[in-house]
Amino acid sequence: MRRRIVAAAVACDYAALAALGDEQGKSLRFSFGPDEDLALFWRKAEQEQGQPVLARLVKILNLPYTKQGELYVWPTAFRDNATAQDFDALEGILPDAQLQAMKRERSYYGLRVGISGNGDWQMAVSGD
Repeated sequence: MRRRIVAAAVACDYAALAALGDEQGKSLRFSFGPDEDLALFWRKAEQEQGQPVLARLVKILNLPYTKQGELYVWPTAFRDNATAQDFDALEGILPDAQLQAMKRERSYYGLRVGISGNGDWQMAVSGD
């Protein structure tokens, strides 16, 4: 699933990403707001707000993961007791000021991705 998400994101294929998110049921959490269409939500974030969602998704999924129960979660900075090295891995992915604030607080609230062991993409959400 990770490789398929990366391929769809590199191709900027919002429809494929939405299909991957719904592949095993409508369980993908991608925002804390009202229910929206994944493709529309991310397209608006990229085109109207200038957020590099898909590029960031690819970069995050190319980092090491951590496990939380049965869920594989990227990046490792999201885990409890994340190390400075976990945060350092995010240099160039997140704005420096944002990354430094998270590092000081030892709390990661950037984009995190979760995929279950059976390949169900369950989360791609930012925020706290």
